[in-house]
Amino acid sequence: MKIAVLLRNDLRLHDHPALSQAKLDGEILPIYVVENNLGAAFKYWTHRNLESLQESIRKLGGELYVSNSPLPETVKALQKEYAIDAIYFNRSYHPEQRLRDEEFAKHIFDEGFVVKTFEGTMLLPPWESLKENGEPYKVFTPFYNHFRTKAVPLVVPHIRDAKFLKVPESVTSISADINVLQLVPIFDWTDGIDENWPAGEEAAIELVKTFIDEDVAAYKIKRDFPAISGTSRISPYLAIGALSVRSVYHYALKMQPDVSEAFIRQLVWREFAYQMLVHFPHTVNKPLNKNFSNFPWLNNEEHYQKWCYGQTGIPLIDAGMRELWSTGYMHNRVRMNVASYLTKHLLVDFTKGMSWFWDTLIDCDIANNTFGWQWASGSGADAAPYFRIFNPYLQSAKFDGEALYIRKWIPELRHLSDKDIMEPDQASEDSLKEAGVVLGDTYPYPVVTHKAGRTRALLAYGEIKKG
Repeated sequence: MKIAVLLRNDLRLHDHPALSQAKLDGEILPIYVVENNLGAAFKYWTHRNLESLQESIRKLGGELYVSNSPLPETVKALQKEYAIDAIYFNRSYHPEQRLRDEEFAKHIFDEGFVVKTFEGTMLLPPWESLKENGEPYKVFTPFYNHFRTKAVPLVVPHIRDAKFLKVPESVTSISADINVLQLVPIFDWTDGIDENWPAGEEAAIELVKTFIDEDVAAYKIKRDFPAISGTSRISPYLAIGALSVRSVYHYALKMQPDVSEAFIRQLVWREFAYQMLVHFPHTVNKPLNKNFSNFPWLNNEEHYQKWCYGQTGIPLIDAGMRELWSTGYMHNRVRMNVASYLTKHLLVDFTKGMSWFWDTLIDCDIANNTFGWQWASGSGADAAPYFRIFNPYLQSAKFDGEALYIRKWIPELRHLSDKDIMEPDQASEDSLKEAGVVLGDTYPYPVVTHKAGRTRALLAYGEIKKG
């Protein structure tokens, strides 16, 4: 049987259910089909991981093909040009893609083709983690406790040999040239991504093994400090699918069962985010809590732009946004702070922050991005309460006490003392002059101070609380 395996954000050969089953059932034609609305940074990250996967498949004697056309059109053209018998793919949980996949799968099934779908994104299919009454959980702790009673399926074998199909040149609906997708930006701004993130599943597997074997025991203690290497840094590989979440889950429990609980909890938090996306797909652009539908956002465009480019005058916030702009990544503790500052201090709609992250992060996972912004703004499931407004100055002192993170990303402030660098607008004129800092010139005054922003936010959230 000739089987087209449609690839999306599952660019790997290990624990790939669709590829694994196709190997058993016949000859494989792996095809990556590009989706619409990918963020700019994620496009480039996709290109690099496609290059890595293509090299791996070629070592096995096969070829990775790509298509620039929408998925249904690609399949329809391939059916016409090349006699395939079956379509296999791992399920996507992006709301639009999910509906599209179901419609086109039913259509080609009705035409007599074999269609098989698999779980290649989550630890468990979403319907296996519901309450006894069939409803989804909206609070994480009960979800987590319930989830840990479940048995996560074992990983499927790594593809080390298979029968691959090669198509003749007469087939024009797909190509072996990844460059036809035009995922690489015209202007070169990718050095920070290249320097910080080796692409491909081999790099991903090596990274997660090192973390679990050597560092997971200290994860609970170190994960909140942005200046040190205390996190796994695997999110970009999970987002593109170069790394299987099930393989990470089982490896952690096998190798470090006594000290990996805090890390496992974060994997289940990701699972919870996907549950929310599946059962409440409208949350990609609307609040889960309907009381927020009429929230009095200010949406000051100038303030939003200053936030985007790390010019708010709040050092921790600006450091995070500059790290994002430079590397396509931001430490999670800082993500919570920048999201809180945008939605609560600046009163900018969370969907605008969600959109900026989507375009600039290389780990822009649809479920995590949606869930995280809903949580930070207070409008989502198990969200931070409306009165929880991160104080970026206290957060700096607690998690970056020596200002190593701030000094790395805001070098114009590096000569200030550890105390003054966290709140330079409160520093003395002599301290600023000695450090070469001119507020309003070399570094901006705060767009909104914490005290003023918190007061304003509480008034706005008070209106929501009253309904």
